[in-house]
Amino acid sequence: MKKILALFAVTFCLFSQLAQAKDTAVLLPIGGTLTATEKSSLTQEIVTNLAPQFELTYGDEVDQFVKKAFQEESKKKDCDETNCYRRIAAKFHAEKIVALRLTQIGKARQLMVLHIYDVQTGEVTASEKGECTDCSLEKLKTLSKKLISATLKSSPK
Repeated sequence: MKKILALFAVTFCLFSQLAQAKDTAVLLPIGGTLTATEKSSLTQEIVTNLAPQFELTYGDEVDQFVKKAFQEESKKKDCDETNCYRRIAAKFHAEKIVALRLTQIGKARQLMVLHIYDVQTGEVTASEKGECTDCSLEKLKTLSKKLISATLKSSPK
C-alpha cells in the first residue's frame, strides 16, 4: 500500500509540474523615443505582467544579439524578419518572441503594439494595440498591462 501511495505521489508531482510548464520567450528590446531609464522601467513592467505565462529572457545580452541579427539580416537581398526571430529564438532556446513597439503618431499620441510570435509555426499568435495621448511613463505602463492582459487571454498556449 505504501508503494502505491508513493507512486501516486510521484505521478501527481510530475503531472502538476507539466501542467505548470511555461513557454520560453525572448522579450525584444522596446523601441521608440523613451529614455534608457524609461525603457528599463517599462521592460520591468512587461516582464512582471508576462511572468505568469512565460519564462522570459531579456536584457543587455538579448538587446545586443537582436541588434546584430537585424543588422546582418538587413544586408541580405531578401531581408526577412522571420529569419531574425528564428535566430534569436535559437540563440536563447525560446519558443516565442515577444515584441512591444512604441510609435509616435502625431504630436502628443503614441501607438503601442504588442505581438507574440510563435517560432515553430512562424505566425503571430497574438497581437494587441492601443493608443496613448500625452503619455507619461505611468500611462504607458498601464497601457502595456492592458495589452498584455488582452493578449494572454487571446493567445493559445
